[in-house]
Amino acid sequence: MIPKIELAVPFVHVNGDRRETLLNNLEAAYAAVNAAMDAMRQCAPNGRNAYPVDGLMQRLEAQHRSRQEYLQTVADSLEAEAIALQEQDR
Repeated sequence: MIPKIELAVPFVHVNGDRRETLLNNLEAAYAAVNAAMDAMRQCAPNGRNAYPVDGLMQRLEAQHRSRQEYLQTVADSLEAEAIALQEQDR
């Protein structure tokens, strides 16, 4: 189960990181999560690796789907934070 976490957005001010720095870091993290999602597509379950065991394919598919959903949740959260940063004080 994927936990639902309320989005917290850093406040941009003169004593902290610049908006550009924060956005660049979020962009790098977003790219890394997308790379992980691409890698996950490559390791989707294959029925030939599960056929001798009843129910194994369904469990492998559920596990794979759960991982994909988790990564998508992380990507969506990073994107939402970047949008909120861009809109802050504008």
